[in-house]
Amino acid sequence: MREVTVRPDPSQLGGIASLVLTGTLAGFFVASYIPGFLGVSSRVATVPYRGFMLLLLIYALYRLLKAGRFRVRISATTLLAVFFWTAYCLRFIFDAAFLQIPLERGVPPSEMALFLFGICLPTFIVLYQFKDIKLYGKALPWLVPVLGACCMASLFRTATARDVELTGGGYQGNEALNHITYGHMGVMTMMLGLFVLLQIGRVKRPWYLRLLAAGAVGLGAFSMLASASRGAVVAGIMLIPVVVYLGFRCGSKILAIGICFVLALVLSASAKYLSRNGLDLDRQLAAATAYSTANSSVYNRENMLRDAWKEYLDHPWLGSSIVERNSLSYPHNAVVEAFMATGTFGGAAFALLVLLAIYRAITFMRRETALAWIPICFFQQLIGAMFSGGLYSNYGLWGMMAIMLGADLPRTQLRGLPE
Repeated sequence: MREVTVRPDPSQLGGIASLVLTGTLAGFFVASYIPGFLGVSSRVATVPYRGFMLLLLIYALYRLLKAGRFRVRISATTLLAVFFWTAYCLRFIFDAAFLQIPLERGVPPSEMALFLFGICLPTFIVLYQFKDIKLYGKALPWLVPVLGACCMASLFRTATARDVELTGGGYQGNEALNHITYGHMGVMTMMLGLFVLLQIGRVKRPWYLRLLAAGAVGLGAFSMLASASRGAVVAGIMLIPVVVYLGFRCGSKILAIGICFVLALVLSASAKYLSRNGLDLDRQLAAATAYSTANSSVYNRENMLRDAWKEYLDHPWLGSSIVERNSLSYPHNAVVEAFMATGTFGGAAFALLVLLAIYRAITFMRRETALAWIPICFFQQLIGAMFSGGLYSNYGLWGMMAIMLGADLPRTQLRGLPE
């Protein structure tokens, strides 16, 4: 009698896949608030968070191996990813170990290595292996209350703490959460809350989740404005209308119209409150949406971009170094950074990966509308990477890129979103 092998149900991987995605998108936000409650240094919480994520990724890898779902598929996408990661990791090792190049100012190479080899690379490898995007479905009802609670904590701190100061033109979320990350947390909270409220994909969530989502949208709007982060504001301007459009086409039209009206009131009220409390919101939003070298942040980043690109042109084959040599920092643009660090071939591989991820993200939005929040989060991470953050530490971007590149594209098209 022939023995029949029963494969584990792929749905059993949904819990761990959703947990990894939740930790990738919101885990650092949660960890950043722990020091304030304990009255200790921010590193007391953020360093264990990296350790927790590494253990979680190892466990997810174990689950994939146990389920027989870990496979190395030889494809153009896989070859591009392997080539870029090999070039980038060798560049980091060569700079740190052999050339003794001073890496990012104020950040020891060991900490950069922990981010690169302990979170970014494992996150990409693990999430690239989950082939069914539906496995991440449980993450949305987890992310909305978690992000809403973080925005609430920041609002409470901004309104009550005496040591809160404007940093970089806007408020910080807390001691460990700078104004840029704080702003992107607010944008993500708004987008995911709207996704739940608008019943996108004709998915009606439980009443308590919709109630939490309503509060999260308002808290996210306040956080985005309070941060006055250029990248966050641009991401909000570009992506929130997309979420509303999806709600109008593939959700509740009445709710979409009503929520737009309520959201306008919330944004207006938040702007008035912040203006009364020291934030020159008109000036900050003008700086966030307009390119002007009169703004010190724009001026500094323009110089870093120009210097980084010049370093690539001076070393076109293998690149220059992990960081821009003059500022000893990343150039605040992921594509330019890839060319600077790995040269023409590595930079081209990264650019192709980004373009392929964009194409697949748009396809997912058209064909899996109920899960369109995942590609929308990818676009937010990508927009953020064009304004700030380094490739060695941007595990949010790497995680969302891995999902877009690794998940199998649905074969059916949902009605209402034209190809």
